[in-house]
Amino acid sequence: MSSHDAGVEVGEEVNHIQKILIFAAMKPWLHILLSCFLLAACAKHEASPPEEDMLYRVECFYQQNPDSAIQILDTLDVSVLTEDERAHYDLLLARTMAMLNMDQKMVDSLIDEAENHYAGGNDKYHEAMTYWHKAWKTSETDKLDYRQKALQTIGQCRHVDERLVLYSEEPTDEQTIIDRLKFAIHQRLGMSYLSTGYVTEAIKHLKLSEQYYEATHRHKLHIVSAYMLSHAYTLVNEHDSSLLYLEKGYRSAQAIGNLAECAYYHIGVSEHCLYRHDMQQYADEAERLALLNQSAKECHTALRLLDTLNGRMVNDYRIDSYGNLSRTYCLLQKYDSCVYFGRIVLDALGDRTSVFQLKNLYKAYKGMGDEANAALMADRLIGLPDDHGAEQKAIAEVKDEYDRQLELQRIENEHQTNRLKLYLLIAVLVIALLLTWLFVNRYRKNKEIETLHLHEEHLRLQSDNLRIAHAVSQNLLKRVHKIYNDGKNDAFQRILAEFNATYPKARRNVMETYPTLSEQEYGLCVLGFLAFRAKEVAQLMDLSENTINHYRTNIRKKTGVDDLKSLIKAQLE
Repeated sequence: MSSHDAGVEVGEEVNHIQKILIFAAMKPWLHILLSCFLLAACAKHEASPPEEDMLYRVECFYQQNPDSAIQILDTLDVSVLTEDERAHYDLLLARTMAMLNMDQKMVDSLIDEAENHYAGGNDKYHEAMTYWHKAWKTSETDKLDYRQKALQTIGQCRHVDERLVLYSEEPTDEQTIIDRLKFAIHQRLGMSYLSTGYVTEAIKHLKLSEQYYEATHRHKLHIVSAYMLSHAYTLVNEHDSSLLYLEKGYRSAQAIGNLAECAYYHIGVSEHCLYRHDMQQYADEAERLALLNQSAKECHTALRLLDTLNGRMVNDYRIDSYGNLSRTYCLLQKYDSCVYFGRIVLDALGDRTSVFQLKNLYKAYKGMGDEANAALMADRLIGLPDDHGAEQKAIAEVKDEYDRQLELQRIENEHQTNRLKLYLLIAVLVIALLLTWLFVNRYRKNKEIETLHLHEEHLRLQSDNLRIAHAVSQNLLKRVHKIYNDGKNDAFQRILAEFNATYPKARRNVMETYPTLSEQEYGLCVLGFLAFRAKEVAQLMDLSENTINHYRTNIRKKTGVDDLKSLIKAQLE
């Protein structure tokens, strides 16, 4: 039964149950029959565990959004998973982590656990997917083995869980899901055969995937299969077939507006022209020249398409274009252009630069008469495994001659260079001693001047502080005497307010230093600081002189300070 039919059947039974519930409300004796019916319906359509259900949902979108998938997988409670669900979880987590380039050791461990569970079991789809994943991080030989194993396993698969169909982001069916994995395996298996030299086997599998992707309009994957087939047919000298699949890949790239892959088509045509030129398919010189001119034209077209694009693959395509241009211009004997594009490739690839590219640069430098750079290229080429007999011997002779010239030049200049070094060393020592003396003398004088300036600045600041403090004190005394002379009843409070406003931290400092002082005693200390006599203090505080003297005695006992003026003054400094 398909997922759609199952959904319709469940919907019909729910409507039927609602009708029975309404009828049962009118006839209570139907409750027993209704209970039996509900138990049967629940047994037939029992809901899947939420964790397992979520695993299938994740499987339907993790390739498009691995970040969200890893977040969901991290939130699942794995302790409640069954053995099958845990294997499914391990497989999905491993594939998602691999896509995000996360901990490879953990990925390998998870995929091993999944393999141990699925191997030889009934779930052939996930077993094939496990082998498919294991092929990604292994050697070429192991890749071939695992992809063959994956293809054999997916061939035995007849069904997948209906939730893969139900939760798919686009309408699909079981066979389509199986086919997608099967032909993806065909494609990668063909690439493995191609990289290990089994071109005929590679063509067989790549053809199957190319035909499937073309028929199903999966253009991105069709581009890969078509271009790989083109390369495979080039290796077996079937040039017409090679061009045919290049054009098929190009049409798919145009269909989805993929400029990078459109550019690769032109790079492929360029390589095709160069390959046919090297294999001397055309003896006529004019036709061979036409092939080289077409190669250069195709590369420039590819570079124009790639001009506004970015990314690692785009950069690789640019390097391929530059490499083909360097090779083409070398064959055309346009050595300046050959060196220009060849140096771009050499700077980008470094030690990974191909032997053919180095030889193109070597020939170009030789043709330009640049013996020094020709020798550098020869030095890179000597000892490489790609030995071409007489050509390699000629390169070695050029390198040896250049090395002999360098040795003679080195011996000729050796004594003069040593004398110059000695004179330079003596001059440097003399200059160093002179600079050291000048530096020490200058440093000492600067320190003396700096010390003098600091002392003067310190004195000036002290003078300014004293002058400001005196001015503040005089202004306070004027305001206080004016308040006193006014003779108002609140003169004492106003005087204290003026003092606290002028010295806002004074009261806090005094009370923190002498916490046993009362507010009245603090006020008496302030009046003493302001030079009021005992009679004036008594008048301001509305107390007798004897009481004032008694307070002063208590303050001296509490603070241990005889002079009340100095008590306040000490807290202002």
